[in-house]
Amino acid sequence: MRRYDLTTDPALARIAEIIHEADLDDERFDAPEAPGLDVVLRGLSMTGDDEHTMTVTKPLFDGLYEYYRRTALLGREPA
Repeated sequence: MRRYDLTTDPALARIAEIIHEADLDDERFDAPEAPGLDVVLRGLSMTGDDEHTMTVTKPLFDGLYEYYRRTALLGREPA
């Protein structure tokens, strides 16, 4: 995120933390979503090639982004 100067986006930063935890499981970030996301992504990767996985996960990550964007705007979890 630093390399591409994306550090000012709180929604993207939160998703990066979740992905870090799902990938490395080093407990660096408090990301309770990480184990579930890891299972979903691993399962999807078993159903097709990388292009398929990227296609089907786009809406998932768009939804995560919107959720955390609204969380940052509202200062709480959106209803």
